[in-house]
Amino acid sequence: MASSLLPQSPGFLPYYLIYSGVSAILHSVACYRLEPARSLQAFSGPARPPLTGLLARVYATKNLYTGLIRLYAAYHVADNPQLYDLAACTFAGVLWLYGTELAVYGTVRLREASVPFVTAGAGLVWMLVQRGWYRGL
Repeated sequence: MASSLLPQSPGFLPYYLIYSGVSAILHSVACYRLEPARSLQAFSGPARPPLTGLLARVYATKNLYTGLIRLYAAYHVADNPQLYDLAACTFAGVLWLYGTELAVYGTVRLREASVPFVTAGAGLVWMLVQRGWYRGL
């Protein structure tokens, strides 16, 4: 029963997509349910924005669709090249978000941006390097 819930594609990328998708959705739930000061702790740089409910919900919505794309892609990495590329774009989007917030706007510090940089960077590089292999299945 449990094995029928797991992706059937070979390799570990589908599991990484599940991990990152579930993580994004859980953070989305936290942004909707918790106080903005708790759910948006990453935005604690020198130019920190006001942590409002609206900001938390916008961030939650971004995390929700990002997580759903990654979860869906986990089950279709070998048979849907457009979805594969879209999932890779979600990692690029996270790098863009935290990169600009760190370097341009100053709303995050490197300490808070390091986890998204590592996880999104690893996911994007992995997907770019392995694209040909997964497309050849």
